[in-house]
Amino acid sequence: MNCIEIINTNFELLGIITNFDSLICIWNYYECGTFELTINKNKANTSKLQKDNMLIVNKKDDKILLIDKVVITTTKNSKTLKVTGTCIKGITKRRIVATNGYDRVTETEAENIQKHYIRNHLVESYYDDIRTPERDVVWIKIAPSQNRGIKTVWQARLTNLHDELKHISEDTGLGWKGYLDRNEKCIYFDSIRGTDRTIRQVESFNSHKSLENFTHSELGKYTHKELQGTIKHPYIVFSEKKKNLLEGKTTDDNTNYKNVGYVAGKGENEDRLITVLGNATGFDRREILIDLNNIEDPDELMQEGQKKLDTYKIIQSVEGKVYYIPNMEYEEDFFLGDLVTLESDGLYEDKRIIQAKEIYERNNITVELGFGDKVPSLRRRNKKSNFKTY
Repeated sequence: MNCIEIINTNFELLGIITNFDSLICIWNYYECGTFELTINKNKANTSKLQKDNMLIVNKKDDKILLIDKVVITTTKNSKTLKVTGTCIKGITKRRIVATNGYDRVTETEAENIQKHYIRNHLVESYYDDIRTPERDVVWIKIAPSQNRGIKTVWQARLTNLHDELKHISEDTGLGWKGYLDRNEKCIYFDSIRGTDRTIRQVESFNSHKSLENFTHSELGKYTHKELQGTIKHPYIVFSEKKKNLLEGKTTDDNTNYKNVGYVAGKGENEDRLITVLGNATGFDRREILIDLNNIEDPDELMQEGQKKLDTYKIIQSVEGKVYYIPNMEYEEDFFLGDLVTLESDGLYEDKRIIQAKEIYERNNITVELGFGDKVPSLRRRNKKSNFKTY
């Protein structure tokens, strides 16, 4: 049976709810997710559903929700509570990168950059070099760094902390999460790195051809490990040929693609600082003006301009509904943030699972997954630990 634990910021258990109408949670690899809980107000412990209390879903300490809003709707025969908010990462929306100058991080791994900004503006806060303890949330801690992710530099000033963490994550491919430590009575923030479960793990690029020998029904005869072969992690392939990717849609879109940026910094008229990024020529050249009029350092202008230019990319995506895959269970064999392979109309494409929408109703759990550039609907139903195709 699905259940929700209600706790306060002293980490006291206020009550447990099991008979709610529905709970919809959206978890995101790069940014903060949201939730919506619907329940009859006459049910037990609904009085504990108050702003700034937290919810723990099915006693999973990495599925923590933060209540922002409670709405009571009264009809002739009943009162209904609708409780909404964010996952615990939403607490970072309450802070900005508060500095007079820029808060800069020299070249280091992405994990250290993420944790630098969380530490400086939420856990052990500073305004430039001035300690600002009034901005600290004493029950937020940071997990020890494992130095994960690519090495890069970063700087930020007067931006929302959550938005900055989202941009760092999108630019580096390293996700982040919050989880409960019941013993220490605190929330830890940590970085997460998805696992590569694509067909490109193998030595030969064309080795995925061997997968064509397996039909969807035949996969059920094998354990997931038996399908692994010589690769490090078992394949996760959503494919029209396997009949586990249905209603497929393949998109190859360069409508907003740009590859040359004229980056304009501080200054007026002919004295304005301008640098050019990109070297495409002729018919392939697609230009855009990037306005960064607050930047006067040439190196900083190039760095920030490249970030902006990188957002104008070609969108190649495979979308569709995915049904139950034998021996390939979500949150057992693949997870939020993992890289998987999608095939549609002969196009094989590797995409990251960036979003999971979980719908809890009575004893059922429905999960819809979203990949890469867009968020298609990928569905799985779980009823009393048994999977059904629908």
